[in-house]
Amino acid sequence: MLSEILSSLIFIFFMCCCFVAAFSQQKSGENSQPKVTIVTPTINNKLHWNSTIPYIIQVSDPEDGNSEYNEIAGNEVLLVIKYLPDSTQVKKYLLDRSKMNHQPLTWMSTSTCFNCHAARTKLIGPSFDLVAQRYRGRLNAEDSLAKKIISGSTGTWGDLKMPPHPDLKVEQVREIVRWILRNNDDPYENYLAGIQGAFRTREKPVKDPRGVYVLTASYTDHGTKEAQHIDGSVQRGTKMGQQSIVLKDID
Repeated sequence: MLSEILSSLIFIFFMCCCFVAAFSQQKSGENSQPKVTIVTPTINNKLHWNSTIPYIIQVSDPEDGNSEYNEIAGNEVLLVIKYLPDSTQVKKYLLDRSKMNHQPLTWMSTSTCFNCHAARTKLIGPSFDLVAQRYRGRLNAEDSLAKKIISGSTGTWGDLKMPPHPDLKVEQVREIVRWILRNNDDPYENYLAGIQGAFRTREKPVKDPRGVYVLTASYTDHGTKEAQHIDGSVQRGTKMGQQSIVLKDID
């Protein structure tokens, strides 16, 4: 009889602990960090100069879902490809990247920017490096481009029409414009949107062809469903997950 009572008390105590833990977690609304994995290529893959390299990225997030089940929007997954002439530069490059403001890229990926534009190649609209070349150094370039992005424009690049982006705030767009103008002058850095795709390695260097490629995949989640209202704006506590790999074996 005593053992049955003791067992019942232990069971009740266990259930209460589980309830309290679940209630506490639900109340806090804490967001989990996404897990981002570069499935291919791997660090053991052999690369060739001037070749097309396919890539696949996998993303899982407790709140947003899993890319394997098409629960993650492909345009919100970014891959930054950086060529470095020497592997000794990798540590500094990754450290510098960790200090960068990645928020403009996040806004670009969650909007429709990467549906029409890419860093180095023309899609529907001009590449970002062409935009930077045309507007960098112009007077009032930030205000002019910000207005075009928010309101839309026609005729700036031939007959192409850019749709309006009323979902973006003026200061967000200005930060995006500043990012585009300042971060598209390196021919050995590229960034692509998508869970899978391909990039091309550079021509083989004439001198000292011992370079490496650093691939950094990232995804910023949508935060928790329980939005926090701070200073009149909605904050969902978004978190970014990322993975970097170094590809050294190039011939």
